[in-house]
Amino acid sequence: NGRVVTALNQAKDIILNRMSRKRSGQKINRYLKLYFIAQDIHERASSSHYPYNALAEAFFHSDVMFRCGRLLSQQGKACQALGRAIRLRQPFDYNDNSEAMAELDASMAYLREQNNPAWRRLLRALGALAGNLATLERKLTSASNPDALADEQDSALLDRSPQSLKDAFERLRQHITPTSLVFRHALRLSAALLAGYGLLHWIHPQQGYWILLTTLFVCRPSYGATRLRLVQRVGGTLIGLVLGWALISLFPDPLLQSLFAVAAGVVFFTNRVDRYTLATTAMTLVVVLCFNQISDAYTLLWPRLVDTVLGTTIAGLAVFFILPDWQGRKLNQVLASTLSSNSRYLLQIMQQYESGARDDLSYRLARRNAHNADAALSTTLSNMLLEPGHFRKDAETGFRFLVLSHTLLSYLSALGAHRASLADDASDALHDRAVAHISQSLEAIAACLRDNQPVAVYDETDQRLAEELEQLPDDMDEGHRLVQVQLGLICRQLGPLRTLVAHLQKAPPQPGEAQAA
Repeated sequence: NGRVVTALNQAKDIILNRMSRKRSGQKINRYLKLYFIAQDIHERASSSHYPYNALAEAFFHSDVMFRCGRLLSQQGKACQALGRAIRLRQPFDYNDNSEAMAELDASMAYLREQNNPAWRRLLRALGALAGNLATLERKLTSASNPDALADEQDSALLDRSPQSLKDAFERLRQHITPTSLVFRHALRLSAALLAGYGLLHWIHPQQGYWILLTTLFVCRPSYGATRLRLVQRVGGTLIGLVLGWALISLFPDPLLQSLFAVAAGVVFFTNRVDRYTLATTAMTLVVVLCFNQISDAYTLLWPRLVDTVLGTTIAGLAVFFILPDWQGRKLNQVLASTLSSNSRYLLQIMQQYESGARDDLSYRLARRNAHNADAALSTTLSNMLLEPGHFRKDAETGFRFLVLSHTLLSYLSALGAHRASLADDASDALHDRAVAHISQSLEAIAACLRDNQPVAVYDETDQRLAEELEQLPDDMDEGHRLVQVQLGLICRQLGPLRTLVAHLQKAPPQPGEAQAA
């Protein structure tokens, strides 16, 4: 999910960049429509209509879950094919999965014919899931010809770049403080480069530049990212030096070596973003082979390895000792941001149920912020695992929170996937009360995390509201029923969230409590 969120953010930035340069309107409009389709597909693919382990257990002897999984798998392959078509600028011909959809419908019809009262609620959840998959089919079909789609009523994108010189200076001023992650990284990098420059002049001023380059490339904003990059850099350099030694020994012909250098350069540029170890290996090979064209490359091997080790050591020491950004220290803030983003996402979704589905900027922004916050939490916890043991004592609790966050976001995504204007109903008052309580509870828990205040572990309103929402009249229409079911599932997540946050806080007892003890 984090990689999908990152890819969507990169796509938005590229589209904004091209729009600012006044590129071809029709082409940009096509990419903009594909971007909106991708966002909608992501929301629908992230949705969860019911605990799927309960569905799998109830329908263990039926093929309905297999049919759902098969259709979703085929749609995933179609998304990959669409991505390749966009990358290669080729037309996308979507072969619809009408046969798989028909088989799913047949399985659903057979289960309904059994008229099992215990399956009634589960079949409604399966029906919502099947409807979501059918809408995904239509979205993928429309991607074959995005130009034929009607323009969105609100196709604006939020441009986060500075809009004026004053705005740029204001953002710069906000980062001139030790609490800013950008400031801390800039200070660490400056100190590391200064140390590397001094070491360069002390060891060998003529060819010690590789110490500086290694320090620059390895020093990352977090300890975990720096540690990973350090291992990749040293490993890639070592492999490249061994390969370079082997090639210049086995193939002494300079022309053949230059061909190997060109091939290694191609490997570097095609892998420098996603496969850093391979890219480092390729670039080391280029340097060794090119240096051998004008001198003796054997004399370069050991100095290159030593310079790499020195540069990575400087970067590692800088990120460990100079204003380190230990992920555990900001975990509370990241968790709070996740809960607040989900609260705002819920409010935007419920507004759409009142006014009708509309992918306006405010809704898309709330949805994107919720997914960004969830991805940021996942990244924070992944980086925490790479830190020294005493700095990741809360990692287990954080990962349990991440599971709850994923579950909460999937229930919200299901609500968002089925947005539609609903007629007035007797259940509206209950829905409004539930939404207000969920939103206020999420914000209250987030505030306790930000301020490091103890959170109420038990709130009887959570249990009472969840039980009310689970009472579903038989005559309720499917739209209101789906909203009520999803709100009930979300309400059930509040208790575990409170428990985990209280576990994480470990707040000291209040003075009165200490005296009583």
